Amino acid sequence: MNCGQCRAAVGDDARFCPVCGQPISGSIVGRDVAGRFRILAKLGEGGMGAVYRGEQISLKRPVAVKVLRPELARDALLVRRFSAEAEAVAKLDHPNTVKVYDFGQDSDGSLFIAMEYIDGASLRAALRQGPLVPVRALAIAAQIAASLTDAHAHAIVHRDLKPDNVMLQDKGRQRDLVRVLDFGIAKLRDDSRATQQATMTQAGDLLGTPQYMAPEQIRGDAVDGRTDVYALGCVLYELLTGAMAFEGPTVLAILGKHLTDPPVPPSRRRPDLALPPALDP
Repeated sequence: MNCGQCRAAVGDDARFCPVCGQPISGSIVGRDVAGRFRILAKLGEGGMGAVYRGEQISLKRPVAVKVLRPELARDALLVRRFSAEAEAVAKLDHPNTVKVYDFGQDSDGSLFIAMEYIDGASLRAALRQGPLVPVRALAIAAQIAASLTDAHAHAIVHRDLKPDNVMLQDKGRQRDLVRVLDFGIAKLRDDSRATQQATMTQAGDLLGTPQYMAPEQIRGDAVDGRTDVYALGCVLYELLTGAMAFEGPTVLAILGKHLTDPPVPPSRRRPDLALPPALDP
């Protein structure tokens, strides 16, 4: 069998390519992770690894399992940081935060996180239909803020808030119940040696993220809860206007605008929507 990305030869039971680290499509479906979670279907993949729909075997409970890229498990320091970060995130218990059930290493050494499976759609999918009416946008933003507030109270900073990391769920009569996921994952990415050695424009897992990065992140300064608040402002801007606060032909151009340019007020960016000036920054 060959890797679909770099065409390197891989074993029939391989989950990731040993050369480029890309997940081997379909290789994990039908198998068990750490003897506790059965993998049923692949949901997607990103720079940190792949996400699968699964089942917690003992409880017959649906779960989402994120299996991280194999090179992360080769760094002993990063494995210890993974355990500490996952343990902290697992203690979060807020109605707007996706619950982490378990974490650890599989028999092959792969790091994994098992979390609550959300039967819903991402905020990114909702944005594909166009901008949201202000009442809906503000209601969603308020729930995201509530999740962040709880995490910040536990000294946890998300670092990578964006519409892709926000799920919308309809529960009973409640529409747009917000569930924020992937707390702590960005910190692992930032701590990985591979990412530290790569430039920002070379890091594939940053594609899409620069549009929400706070200036202190771009400069490499220390981050805190205000970093997430900045990202939330960028998300809300996009919900209201259907456009990102800063756009440009390259990643570096976008990052530069975060550092130097004020955003165009939403009411001026989309005068056709008749947005209330009170929503302008």
